[in-house]
Amino acid sequence: MAGFSSLDSLVSNVSNSGKFYRADWNKNHATGGTVVAGTWQSLAGGAGNPPANTAFGSGVTLVQKPLYDIGTTHGGIQHGGNIGAAGDGYKVLLNASAFTAAATTVPCVLQLVDLLSYATLTNATISSAGTKTLVNTEAVTFTSSSGLLMTTVADYDTYTPCSFTTAGVLPTGIVAGTIYWTIRVTATTSRLATSLVNAVAGTAIAFTDAGTPVNTFTARLPRYSDGAGVQAYLTASTAGTAGTGTFQLTYTNSAGTASRVTPTSPALPTNTAVAPLLTVPYSGTGSGKFGPFIPLAAGDSGIRTCQNIILGTAGVTTGVYNLVFAKPLLSLPITTLGVASERDLVNQLPSMPRVYDGACLAWMIYAGSAIPNNSSFFGHLDLGWS
Repeated sequence: MAGFSSLDSLVSNVSNSGKFYRADWNKNHATGGTVVAGTWQSLAGGAGNPPANTAFGSGVTLVQKPLYDIGTTHGGIQHGGNIGAAGDGYKVLLNASAFTAAATTVPCVLQLVDLLSYATLTNATISSAGTKTLVNTEAVTFTSSSGLLMTTVADYDTYTPCSFTTAGVLPTGIVAGTIYWTIRVTATTSRLATSLVNAVAGTAIAFTDAGTPVNTFTARLPRYSDGAGVQAYLTASTAGTAGTGTFQLTYTNSAGTASRVTPTSPALPTNTAVAPLLTVPYSGTGSGKFGPFIPLAAGDSGIRTCQNIILGTAGVTTGVYNLVFAKPLLSLPITTLGVASERDLVNQLPSMPRVYDGACLAWMIYAGSAIPNNSSFFGHLDLGWS
């Protein structure tokens, strides 16, 4: 049985077996300017430990790219590495703390999320209204002269999880609907692995035939592949200015229902005229302001895949945004300057949120007051596993 069956089991695993990891973190709130109260930002792009996420804003526009703790540019808080031979070990958060002594930063609320994937939206993309289609599915071809090689049009990052459907015959050993991981060879070719662990080790699947078309590739989320609890938000990797356009998603929900759409009532998420670096550009107060996640259609509990982002009216005249998919894990209010806030995630049941192997942990912050640039935040995470 995964997880802890009792407090005795927790104590035995953490204390007697040493299945415990403490992660101390510190981040600067590097927005490039004072952030007004009522808005959300990402701390992932701030300097500190871990180093800043520099992946946002990079890569081919609209191509969905996965995020991991092993990504050197992803900025995830380290949490003890993989604990399962297949990369599927059962690890949980036991305790979390955060504090700051930076003036005018509190009260505020931190939210820990597992960053799953992102797609860069360059200014050329967001400066004009219309439907922008994410590049996460396409017809692919295979060759098998020296082990199976998949050829694509888009450039998918290494370790991209994917699944396949077919109107023909898939290569021997590839099963429709099963998730595989890419091992990038060139900008248009990849090999496939049966697990993230194998992909990291470079252990690719070997086949003797290439199947027959048409075979369709779909990029999947690296964790929570069913979309349960997965949310989406925008964040600026280059500050956005002017333009009060709206944002709307079309997506498949966690139940597998396609063509779901961000509701238009009471209003669509609306860009703020000035969106500083790392800000969620539709957060704040007033009509069209939400935070931090883009609203889902009534009854939906998560996003399995996203097909489009629809930009309404005028676009953003300058700036680069990123459409990020994340799984929220916990919230942590900081109420008093210089005093640590703490969450006991063992006794505050139901709790002990699971941290999957490869999870890219990062903090988001809700500004309860004006937060100046380079305000520092500190804290720790305690994790245990069975």
